[in-house]
Amino acid sequence: MRNVTLYDAWEPSRAAVTGRSYLAHLEPIGIDSAAAESLTGYVSRLAAVHAVDTGVLISRELLPRIPLMKGVSAGEFPTEIPEYSFGAHALNGSGDRSRLWVAVIERLTYVERLDLLTALPWARAISCVHLLRPCRAWCSLCYGKTPSGVQPPYERLLWAFQLVAVCPIHRRRLTTVCPSCGREQRALSAKHRPGYCSRCQCWLGSDGAADNINDAGAQDIRVAEMVGELLAQGSSVPADLGTELFRANVASASVSGRFPLRSGNRRRDVRDWVRYAAVPRMDSLIALSRCLDVPLIRLLTERIDLAGGRTEPHRSPKAHHKVANATVEAALRGALTAEAPASLLEIADKLGYKAVASLRKRYPLLCQEIADRRPSWIEASGKISVKPPVPRAAIERALAAELKREGITNLQTVAASFGVNKRRLYKGFHEVRRAIVAKNRAIRKQNVDAIAIALQTALDEQPVPTVTEMARRLGFRCVSAVTSRFPELSAELRRKRRDKPTEPKTRKNAYVHQTLTEALVEVPPPPCAEIVRRLRGHKTQIREGFPDLWRAVRARYVEYQRGVRRSNRETIASEVLRVVVELRRKGINPTYRLVFAAIPEPQRHFPSLVEDAVRAARCELSIGP
Repeated sequence: MRNVTLYDAWEPSRAAVTGRSYLAHLEPIGIDSAAAESLTGYVSRLAAVHAVDTGVLISRELLPRIPLMKGVSAGEFPTEIPEYSFGAHALNGSGDRSRLWVAVIERLTYVERLDLLTALPWARAISCVHLLRPCRAWCSLCYGKTPSGVQPPYERLLWAFQLVAVCPIHRRRLTTVCPSCGREQRALSAKHRPGYCSRCQCWLGSDGAADNINDAGAQDIRVAEMVGELLAQGSSVPADLGTELFRANVASASVSGRFPLRSGNRRRDVRDWVRYAAVPRMDSLIALSRCLDVPLIRLLTERIDLAGGRTEPHRSPKAHHKVANATVEAALRGALTAEAPASLLEIADKLGYKAVASLRKRYPLLCQEIADRRPSWIEASGKISVKPPVPRAAIERALAAELKREGITNLQTVAASFGVNKRRLYKGFHEVRRAIVAKNRAIRKQNVDAIAIALQTALDEQPVPTVTEMARRLGFRCVSAVTSRFPELSAELRRKRRDKPTEPKTRKNAYVHQTLTEALVEVPPPPCAEIVRRLRGHKTQIREGFPDLWRAVRARYVEYQRGVRRSNRETIASEVLRVVVELRRKGINPTYRLVFAAIPEPQRHFPSLVEDAVRAARCELSIGP
């Protein structure tokens, strides 16, 4: 019997399985680096893994799972797939739309922290205004001359930022136009593939050396590196990062006197940052970072003491004393002793000040004496004419007439007609004024009730009008005048219009067939555009549904237009021949200018047709050139 060797029991440990993902578990490229992948590029790579077009993956799997964000249907899932390509660049941004897409893709792929493929980590610290470019941009050297088998081509998130114009690795400007077809591309489209043109499907990469960089190019490279540093630190950003640290740094820079004089930012922007916690834009952050010589990441995430221990704001020592005290005092005393004293504002303007605060701060007593003396001098010199008071009976008659008049009465207009303040009507005319206010209130209530009745009636119309049509029908310039007063009726009108019963297809086709048949015998023949307007349909649907009738209607209209033009040419030729004969009979050489001026209503004829007719008439009558 053979010796049997016994081994210890050994069982491999099983990997922890969290569950199966609906879509492929595709790891993003370049996380926590300046070369991080963009979300739009990740979606196109995910589609390539499933061997489908990007448009198929988006329309079949992603868009039906993303709720609507605007309108009365906000929060509901779409029944019809909306258009996504025109605003797809916002998916790489920091808005709610990007947040929804990230959540859906993370749930379908079981891949975490896909928000690092967007600007979401900096959503509360950097504004989304002018953050991303609407079109697609890339570095052809990053792609290479041919696709690489080591790493699949992918799109950098850095290329999506509007301020980034240069690739910091190859020091070459980003490309936005395909070298093969010469057209721009959207950030995400149905045929989107990283490294390939979405229109002609040609490879976008190339090889070559870096471009020569001048001073402007060096600044663009520095901007790209600063944005890349932000993307590399995205995973370490606290979830509650806001503008508190940035506001403190801006206030410290303002105290130090180094800002905003050299940063290029407007003082209004600085005030909004500090007082109202406004979120700064990327270009403002870049300008401020370069002005203060502070890294952008530190400006947003660290507390930096830029004031050097100073607690008082930086003020110019000559803010109130750019004019000598003796000069200011002499000007004030001269105005005080003058026969016609000047006002404080006039004195300040002569001294070069924009306001009187500087004068009052240094010489308050002299300024007060001038202010007290000037009214008495003006009254004594008759510069101000005292108007007689308006009789009480005249105001009462005017108010009584306005009470009897139809329409809303504006008390401000009534007071201005007498040259008095509106408050004058509140003293001693309580009964009449209250009656006018009650009349105005009743008229406004009648107008509101009429709007409500019109909206109720519109609910029973066929077809149901839109809210915009109702606003124009009621005489309003914008739709908010209706929606703000009657939000429920406006929502009901929209819902009923959206849920209107669709006409059976056979009945609609019969109506279209009948309209096209009637157009074949109509005189004069209508153009195709007029028929489309009558049917309230689309030109392509009508043409594809009834090709024979469509061609017959179009051919009949073209033949009619050809006959009209032929008749016009014959009419012009006969008129020109008549004029040429008359001019020749009078012994005048029938030139083009004379003939054109002699024919009736020359502005209705084309000069080229008249010129051809003159040439033919001269040839027919054997008139030399």
